[in-house]
Amino acid sequence: MATMFDQEWVNGFASRWNNAPEMTGPLGQAKFNSIIGFGYKDEELPRATFHVQDGKVAHATTARSGEVVYDWDLRADPERWEAWRRNPLTIMSLGVAVSQGAIQFKSGDYRGMIRRMHLAKPFLHFFTLL
Repeated sequence: MATMFDQEWVNGFASRWNNAPEMTGPLGQAKFNSIIGFGYKDEELPRATFHVQDGKVAHATTARSGEVVYDWDLRADPERWEAWRRNPLTIMSLGVAVSQGAIQFKSGDYRGMIRRMHLAKPFLHFFTLL
C-alpha cells in the first residue's frame, strides 16, 4: 500500500477517482471544476493537489506551492487519514468528524456541499477511494 499523499498514492487515487462512476458521473453532470488539496492539520500547505475538470482529475501532484488557490482544502491528522483508509467515513461519522474537528476544511463550503446530494454522495465516496 502506498504511503498516504506520496506520488504513488496521488497517482493511484487519481486513477481510482477517474474510474469511479460514483465520482465522475454526478460531478461531471454538475460541471464540477475545483482545485482540491489534502494534507495534515499542522502543515501550512496541503500534501496532495488535484485539479478536477468536469468531474475528473485532470492533474494530480505532490508539488507544494503557496501559489495555488484551493477551492477545497481538507486536513486531518495522519492517523485519521489512515483510519479512514481502512474504515471510510459515512454520512453519520462525517458529521461527527467535522463537529469534533477530526477533519478540517481550510477552504470549501462543507455545509453547502453536504446539502447538495450531487456533491455529497461523491464526497462520501471519496473516502472509499483513499
